[in-house]
Amino acid sequence: MMIGRVGAEDAWNTPRQDWRRAKHVDVCMVEDDISTVSMVRFLLESAGIGLLSVDSCEGAILALRNTRPRLLLVDLGLPDRSGLEIARIVRGWYNYPVIPIIAVTASAERAGAAWRAGFSGFIAKPLVPKTFQTMVKSWIAMTN
Repeated sequence: MMIGRVGAEDAWNTPRQDWRRAKHVDVCMVEDDISTVSMVRFLLESAGIGLLSVDSCEGAILALRNTRPRLLLVDLGLPDRSGLEIARIVRGWYNYPVIPIIAVTASAERAGAAWRAGFSGFIAKPLVPKTFQTMVKSWIAMTN
């Protein structure tokens, strides 16, 4: 799902949404690779897990202003900003629920930076389908 662009200063401000009225989503994925999103959508939807996908950091911030995902999956190599910024920003929102934020990366070096930025864990690329499904189900179960 592509979210329209707005001014950067507006997109990165603390969300003004009343979270009691926010739309609930199982998983929000921030990934710019369409083939990865397609595979993840297939794996999650076949397991009964709903997915909202966006392709940029700015799109993620806009989507998170209107949704309450149970899990956030973030590619660290995004076209507009580093995926590390998403965790730093979301963890700084005082009125946003604490959710697992998982880095999706092919780089073990970047996984360490993800921990320091506030990520809850990471999934290595390339994704292994059954392992990926199991990990996502586990993180979602922790939010119940």
